[in-house]
Amino acid sequence: SFTAECDSGRTKECAFCPRCGTRIYHEGEWGKSIKAGTLDETHELAPGAHYWTDCKQGWVSIPESTSTFADDG
Repeated sequence: SFTAECDSGRTKECAFCPRCGTRIYHEGEWGKSIKAGTLDETHELAPGAHYWTDCKQGWVSIPESTSTFADDG
């Protein structure tokens, strides 16, 4: 893992698999963001929030009940 500074000035820890280098999660003062694609069982997962929604694809549908954040700031 390593620590990176975000554009907002906050820092986050970025963790990777030591064997293959796949990014596993980011963690900061805001919580932890686990990369769902790294998990074997995802059928019970549901997003708690969507980030960087100012640049999402038009075909992406976000439920109104889900928190959204336009950027990482």
